[in-house]
Amino acid sequence: MRNGTPPNAVLVTGPPGAGKSTALMALDDRHPDLARFGVRDYGLRLAAAGHPLGTRMRETLLRQELLPDELVRLEFAHFLDHLPAAVRVVAVEGYPRDLPQCDDLLRTAADRDVRVTGFAVVTVPDGTARTRVANRRLCVECGATTDDPACPGCGGGVMRRRDDAAASFERRLADYHRIIGDLRAYFAERSLLREVDGTRPSDEVRAALWESLDTVDAVDADVPDSTDDLTDDLED
Repeated sequence: MRNGTPPNAVLVTGPPGAGKSTALMALDDRHPDLARFGVRDYGLRLAAAGHPLGTRMRETLLRQELLPDELVRLEFAHFLDHLPAAVRVVAVEGYPRDLPQCDDLLRTAADRDVRVTGFAVVTVPDGTARTRVANRRLCVECGATTDDPACPGCGGGVMRRRDDAAASFERRLADYHRIIGDLRAYFAERSLLREVDGTRPSDEVRAALWESLDTVDAVDADVPDSTDDLTDDLED
């Protein structure tokens, strides 16, 4: 269990191709007091470490399918419980996906005295997202996203992500549009909604996103009543 002052958490979302992952990876590299949580990334890390929770999630994540809400909640709780003491802000990417997960996330954070201080939406037009996804590649060495024929960061080879194929992208974009209205309304009611223009130059997007993450005027979100205890389900 983490000791010290709990961090604040900001939730970050946007359509595929918005550039949120690339921006957060760059911020993570520059700010040692920032930690990123992504359902797929953290789940596969747990699986690679042989953690029982990661083992339960591994095949579903590799198939790029959605995990049951309960597993995502346990995964997020494990992440918060094992944060380094130096972390003061957590960027939560792609979670929650629906209203029940909103309640789950707020309860899990509140149980650990973590304050959710923002819901940042990185916005780009659908056409811009399509163009970006059609051109982008993933470095097989470091995981960075690039438009170049080789990774400009580490020089590694690149490949196209399976979920960037046209049919897969359109499904993901449709899913995003289906859920984002409810999420916007949920967090707007709690004065947590933030907007980041993803069409701006990458350095400006990073700066705007960091401003959303590094907020000092935190607002206490209404937290749903806790319904059950996660302690027995979590293992070190």
